Amino acid sequence: MYEFPCPPNEICRPTFWNIPEWLHIALYIIAPIVVVIFLYGLWRHVRHWRRGKGKFSLLPLVERAKMWLVMGVAAKKVVLDIQPAGVMHGLLMWGMFVLFLGTALATIDWDITRPLIDPHRWRLLQNGFYFLYKTILDIFGLLALIGLLLAFVIRYVQKPERLDGRSGKRFFREDLWIVGALLVIVLTGFAIETLRLATQPIETARLGERVMYCTTCSVVGWRLARWLAPFDLDALLTLHRIVWVFHGSLVMVFLATVPFTKMGHFLISSANTFFKRLEPAGAIPQIENLEEQETFGVGKIEDSTWKQLLDFDACTRCGRCQDACPAALTSKALSPKNIIVKMFEAAHAQPPRALHGEVIDAQELWDCTTCMGCVHACPVSIDQLGTIIDLRRYLTLSEGSVQSSGANAMNSMERQGNPYGFPKADRWKWAEGLDVPFAEEGIEYDVLFWVGCAGAYDARAQKITRAFVTILRTAGVHLAVLREERCTCESARRLGNEYLYQMATLEIVEALKQYKFKRIVTICPHCYNTIKNEYPQFGATFEVIHHTQLIHELLTNKRITLKPTPLSRLTYHDSCYLGRYNNLYEPQRAVLRALGAEGHLVEMPRSRAHGLCCGGGGGRMWLEEKTGTRINQTRVTQVLAVNASIVVSACPFCMAMLDDGAKALGVDENLARKDLAELVAEAL
Repeated sequence: MYEFPCPPNEICRPTFWNIPEWLHIALYIIAPIVVVIFLYGLWRHVRHWRRGKGKFSLLPLVERAKMWLVMGVAAKKVVLDIQPAGVMHGLLMWGMFVLFLGTALATIDWDITRPLIDPHRWRLLQNGFYFLYKTILDIFGLLALIGLLLAFVIRYVQKPERLDGRSGKRFFREDLWIVGALLVIVLTGFAIETLRLATQPIETARLGERVMYCTTCSVVGWRLARWLAPFDLDALLTLHRIVWVFHGSLVMVFLATVPFTKMGHFLISSANTFFKRLEPAGAIPQIENLEEQETFGVGKIEDSTWKQLLDFDACTRCGRCQDACPAALTSKALSPKNIIVKMFEAAHAQPPRALHGEVIDAQELWDCTTCMGCVHACPVSIDQLGTIIDLRRYLTLSEGSVQSSGANAMNSMERQGNPYGFPKADRWKWAEGLDVPFAEEGIEYDVLFWVGCAGAYDARAQKITRAFVTILRTAGVHLAVLREERCTCESARRLGNEYLYQMATLEIVEALKQYKFKRIVTICPHCYNTIKNEYPQFGATFEVIHHTQLIHELLTNKRITLKPTPLSRLTYHDSCYLGRYNNLYEPQRAVLRALGAEGHLVEMPRSRAHGLCCGGGGGRMWLEEKTGTRINQTRVTQVLAVNASIVVSACPFCMAMLDDGAKALGVDENLARKDLAELVAEAL
């Protein structure tokens, strides 16, 4: 039996207790082999990512490190998820982390401090600290065990829909191996402690004037050991040795397989979080030197960036993105999880497979509303939307295979400066009788009002535009509109037509630079996001504000006052391009409270960051919706579910979609649809 050194009259960790020295030596021979296999597996991943396009950078290091600690190490999105899956991941992650930390401390105690310091005088794990160490490991081992049992129930009993789809038999077996192996490792760890305590006298240690007993620290082991007291001592010792060998062997095999299975996500996903894009969430990466490109977007896996390849490997197939996706919710072809999993399969396929048509169906891509629900929901910082946009770019620019209705809208954007196909001269008909001035050179304005195509041409949105002008006039805001205004082609960009978007952007930026204004205000969240977050890619930075922000500011500064307004039960629909894209949730609700909505405002279950898209974003406004349930009707159904008689929005696209949904469901007369500006204008 291997003897472990310990200071006289002290209690310390009995490392390798009851283990022959030859097994001790075997462990030190096998461990380096496992480390080499582990590192080889990681190297294979890194080699794969390096094949992707794009520049690799660790900068800015401090900002990335902070983000990594919060999102990668602390796993903020997972821990704050109070759903069973979130609780399971929290228990499992922290439980296994503390157990790993305990193993690391034991290694330091035995392999570093023992050779360097006389173990008969001092050990790291001795007396009070050792007992505290045992207590913490027992508690967190128990938490890990609960987490593993929850994982088994969720994955193999409940079987939520989000875990199905592309997960496949291979990943089913991987999940079973990971959950099963970890479960056995934790259970055999408890068994080793239990068997040792069953053959040993009660351990004591002095902490100051207080004597501590093993029963106070071995929360699980000591209580189980009591049941083994009647058994033969030699049999318990033999069983302890067998379990120790099995436990150690399983740990070694499990560690060696980590980089080759989904379990590697705890490293790969952490790395993915570290390398998350730091640009504004609403800014699509620019195709630089557009005229010099031979191909556009992603047509084959070799066109992917290194970060996209990392994204594909980092996916844990948890399905949170699928749960957040309005297309998946309404039974359409798209599942953002399946897109990433299929791209992972294609990235590792031999020989390489054709992406479009063979791996990815075009309908999956056109179903996307670019609401960013998937990106926001992903706990490991995968950019599903960026991959979908790049795949769309290939279809639109390289193949020319966008839907005919989308192609017609983009042709109208190019020729008429708006997607509706109306004459350019009609853009300012909404302003008749309002005496709204055009911007002139040499005059500085408080705000340049960017009306947008919907606000200028859509009959319903024109009411919002006029209401907002009334508010600005009442507040004495010095405003002007841009005579050269045209469509920003934001939806064309998200449909993949980067060429049309850049052409329009350069034209608009040149026009804007001719005039003086303190900031730009717009009623359209899509225009707001584009000018604020994407124009800086072209060297044009403007201060941009949404009309709901300006209304809130005018109310706060008492430049406008509101008369008491009787309101019935209402709810607010969050625009994706204000909310998830730009984190604007509170100004709109503050305005509603100023209108007297306190006590009348009821939030839908899917609101704020979890709000459901209206279905009009990402160019979907111009595409036909032929499959599944219409997204706007699903959203209106959610409005009706909270018994609201008014639904308030802050986006002309959302207004159009909610209007269509209410009419299709036959609730046009029972459900009023109002923009925030209209409610405020009525209360002036």
